[in-house]
Order: sequence, then C-alpha cells, then structure tokens
Amino acid sequence: MRATLLTAALACLAVGAADAQNGIVVVNGARFEQGFPLAPGAYAQAFGDFAGVTTTAASSVPLPTELGGVSVLVGTVRAPLYAVTPQAVAFVVPFSTEPGRVRIRVQRGGADIGSGEADIFAVSPGIFFDGASPVRQGGVLNQAGQYAVEGAAARRGQVIQIFATGQGAVTPTVPDGAVPPAGTLATASGATKVYVSVEEAQVLFSGLSPQFPGLWQINAVVPDKPYITGQVPLVVTIDGLPSNQVSFRVAE
Repeated sequence: MRATLLTAALACLAVGAADAQNGIVVVNGARFEQGFPLAPGAYAQAFGDFAGVTTTAASSVPLPTELGGVSVLVGTVRAPLYAVTPQAVAFVVPFSTEPGRVRIRVQRGGADIGSGEADIFAVSPGIFFDGASPVRQGGVLNQAGQYAVEGAAARRGQVIQIFATGQGAVTPTVPDGAVPPAGTLATASGATKVYVSVEEAQVLFSGLSPQFPGLWQINAVVPDKPYITGQVPLVVTIDGLPSNQVSFRVAE
C-alpha cells in the first residue's frame, strides 16, 4: 500500500466538532463515521481543539506512544501514535482493549487536553477510500500494485489488495504499534468475506499489513464474471459485520 492512504486520512480534519469543551470525536480512521465503533488493533483518529500542539509524525516502526509531548490513553493504556496536529491525533487502538465503552484521553505533558468516549467491538471493519472521489474510490491495488483506477484497472481473475482497518485479533499476536516480523503472516481471527458487485470473491489472505501498524490487508481474486467491469462496488465483512462500501476499476 502507498503511504498516501494514511496521508489522505490524516488530512480529513473536518469530521465533526467536538461535542463539548475539551471534548473529542473519535472515529475509525478508514471509515470516518461518527458513532461507528473501533476495534482492538484498529487505526483511529481523535478530533478536537489541541491548541499548542505542534504537528509531528512518527518516523519509524514500532510507532512511539508519545509525539511532541502528546500521548493518547485508551482506557489506561498508551496507544501507538502515527501523527499529532492541533486538530487531530492519529493512533492505533491497543490490542488489549476490551469490548465495551472506553474513555479516550489526549494528553500533553501528562495533562488532559481532550477526552471522550468510544465503543469498542471485537471487529469494526472500514475500508480506506478517497474522500474527494464521487465514486468513493477505495484503497484497492491491482495485481501490479497500482491503485485500481481508470488507466490501471484490475482485471477479472487477478488478485487485488484491499486496505482497511478494524479486523480485531490476529494470530500470531503482534505488539502494539509494530508490524509482523519479516516472513510472518499475522492472520485475522475472524471470518473474512469479500463481495465484488454481487459476487463473493475468493479470499487468499486476511491479516495485518507487513508495512503499516493498524492496517488490515485483504488479498482477493476478482470474480471472472462478464458484468464485473468498469467502476464496481466492493464490501468486506468480518464475522458478518460489513464495512463501508467503496469502489474500484475493473477492465473488461
């Protein structure tokens, strides 16, 4: 996956205003729907008024739990951080987070500068997409590793990579903020299904990205059906819970 997916997600700073003074709004960082739950191991963002915070991004993996003096507590556990800005903090929900309602606090120098609550589900699937695209172009790569858009369309019968977040538990376990060791596949524990148009696609892999903490990678085969052509819809489910719908380009 190209890093631009995360860059685009971090740039979407207008999800909604905080609901109270020093309150924050926390969203699944791929799906961007207020009120939709998070999941252990998911990429998330907290939006609020973090005046005085200097924009800072993590430069290496494992991700740090403090950037520019800013940290995020999910319950009582410090979360790995991708980036902090005066309006948003991008983080990864710790794998140890239990399902239920959890308090999330953004701190600077050990003092709270924003807090709120979020629901945690065992899984909470969201697919990355281009928020400026009228067709909700998804974070989907063709078999050559290019975004599956017009001019670089995926092909029927070939493999696509789908980039999402919220898959929940994986086997083997991976430390918070880290990626699987080289040569190791960390597979999602939940049952993953991919639907391209009205067809269920063959899933070859569902688990953690080897490059980016908090990202869920699904490799699937585009069904070889003649009506799957042009800009087609795509949805992923895990343990029966559906993701947001995105689309990608398929060549005839």
